Amino acid sequence: MKNKLLLGSSNKGKLNEIKFYLKYFSIYLDFDLITTKELNNFGEPIEDALTFQENAEIKSQYYFNLTGHATISDDSGFIIDDMGNYPGVKTARVAKKLGSEQNVMNDIFSKFGNISHLNATFFCAVSLVTDNKKYNCLGKVKGKMISQGIGNNGFGYDPYFIPEQSEKTFAEMQSDEKLKASHRFQAFKILSSQI
Repeated sequence: MKNKLLLGSSNKGKLNEIKFYLKYFSIYLDFDLITTKELNNFGEPIEDALTFQENAEIKSQYYFNLTGHATISDDSGFIIDDMGNYPGVKTARVAKKLGSEQNVMNDIFSKFGNISHLNATFFCAVSLVTDNKKYNCLGKVKGKMISQGIGNNGFGYDPYFIPEQSEKTFAEMQSDEKLKASHRFQAFKILSSQI
């Protein structure tokens, strides 16, 4: 019987990307992948940490403790350079509170007057918890946020972020192009070098 690797997320977009990166970087290829949907309604952990890394580890440790399966989780978001750590670890919660990613962009850009973009950094922390090891990796990509989304691919804030060295948002890129340019790619690249 094969060992199992639990993907500690219910976000379909994240799950698809995590599966891609596990295969791309040959991480735990001999494990059967399972998702939190396949569990007996364990609920979700409270992500109340101050960093992306800590929130990712909260999730992976939570699901590992409940199941005993090696667990990989991530936490991601962005920070606007001129706004301290905003929205930071609360990126998803801010969108939920304001109703949509577009509403978040409207709120952010309303504070800066008539400008077309703001410098920002996207972060992705990946945490892997196993029987005897913990790995925590942080990937980041600098770029700019735009006030109105462009593109139909991807998920979340992909239509609003243009990474450095590109003129396209993540949502305008073809899937393989985005997957290799993203903050999540950077985090999994670091993870692959550590295990």
